Amino acid sequence: MITDSFLNSCFTLLLNKNSKIRKVKALYRDILDVLKFSEGQKSFDVPLEVQNKLELLKQLCGMFLKDKIVENAIDSIMIGEKFRQHIGFIDLKINEDIKEHAFQDIINQIRLRKKINALFQNYDELSDVLDSIKEGSFDSIDNLVEDYEVTIKKLYSNLMESNRSVTIEASASLDLVKDDYGHVVEMIKKKYERQNTTSTGFPIFDNNIMLGGYEPSRLYVFGGGSGSGKSTILNNTIYKSAILIDPNKPIIKPDEINKVYIYVTLENTIEEALIRTYQPMFNKTTPQMLRELTKQDFDIKKKIVNKFNKTGSTVIMKYFPAMSISVVDLMGVVDDAINDYGKEAIAGLYVDYLDLLKADTGYDMYRLELGHITLSLKTLAVQYNIPVVTASQLGRAAYRIQEANQLNVDQMSESIKKVEHADFVMLMAKDQTDDTRVYGKVGKNRSGKSGVSINFQVAFDRFKFLNANLLTNVQKADSTQNAPLSFAGCEI
Repeated sequence: MITDSFLNSCFTLLLNKNSKIRKVKALYRDILDVLKFSEGQKSFDVPLEVQNKLELLKQLCGMFLKDKIVENAIDSIMIGEKFRQHIGFIDLKINEDIKEHAFQDIINQIRLRKKINALFQNYDELSDVLDSIKEGSFDSIDNLVEDYEVTIKKLYSNLMESNRSVTIEASASLDLVKDDYGHVVEMIKKKYERQNTTSTGFPIFDNNIMLGGYEPSRLYVFGGGSGSGKSTILNNTIYKSAILIDPNKPIIKPDEINKVYIYVTLENTIEEALIRTYQPMFNKTTPQMLRELTKQDFDIKKKIVNKFNKTGSTVIMKYFPAMSISVVDLMGVVDDAINDYGKEAIAGLYVDYLDLLKADTGYDMYRLELGHITLSLKTLAVQYNIPVVTASQLGRAAYRIQEANQLNVDQMSESIKKVEHADFVMLMAKDQTDDTRVYGKVGKNRSGKSGVSINFQVAFDRFKFLNANLLTNVQKADSTQNAPLSFAGCEI
């Protein structure tokens, strides 16, 4: 695990004066984590000739964590006899002629070893399960399958946690006086420029409430009671965005897919999901769609694909039974899509809906479980740098709403943590007497306008949101937009 060549690489990364890699504390912690984990593994014996050099590396990382500069750290260490034999080696590493790409390769090696650490965290558990399968010593098939699933999910969760904790990137730290801002400015541009957002498909959201649409690394929650349209608006934002032609982007080549929308439903089956995509896309009621399906020459796939081909989009639909998957499983779904289409193609993950997911670990109280799930979805968004859009239930008070202004975030059912961990929360309630009207209110918005109340006109027979009235002023002014703050009959 710990070889002389790996230690030499770490010394090069930390000491070489030609390196342009920013030395942040996360880098020193990552190296120490790798070294400490390896020392704790009995199966990985560090050769004696390497042990002294390993101790020297740990001492240097510890000093750098305390903000010692290279010269002072080396001077402090070399006063004693323990590491004096390495004076020539250190001088070589400081002045060694190394190509810039080599430093990044060393960082990649540190990351790989951190992942190995994650894989070995529950190695013994996995070994026990596999031995029980091989020897037939398990109590029952039920227990065997459960133990295997729990172990594999924990293994995958450890690996994902390792990915999340790899904080070597330059943007992880910024000294506002000493450091150059260039790398952080580029990150800001990448995150907030409109071409990097995923359109909601609704101008009222993109232009008047959000800053161009769903932003990477953010979690969006549409909360509503049963029948309020939260699943419908979630689905509408997918298909409308997928068929939206962007005049600022180059013409798409035939069969080229560069926008992938991942839709995971734990409520509607695959056939229902297809219906709720086709009907609003082509403005068809259920009887109209069924009549079309009976026609011999009708090809539903051809009609949908013709729409998507114009924008280079596709939608991956996945159905899972309620309470059967966790956020770790969602990571697997995203990974599969990345393997097929590439990371840059993923436009967003849409989950219908949050309350039907299960937590990776058990909790005594349901509200704590929901809080954990919400935080895990947020973490997924950050890790993959994609927007995650989901829906959630409101409490019983939502069924008594008579106008949009009566909606508040404290009506979110079970756990206020769903609000705290989300970046955007829209509350929704259907009118008690008019099935074509849905009230909405932006209760939270970390990037755009909040406190906005909206009346939606909806055609539920076609699963389609039609238009909206923006009712109130805003709490957060948006100087980047010149659109009016209050208007009626807006096409969405």
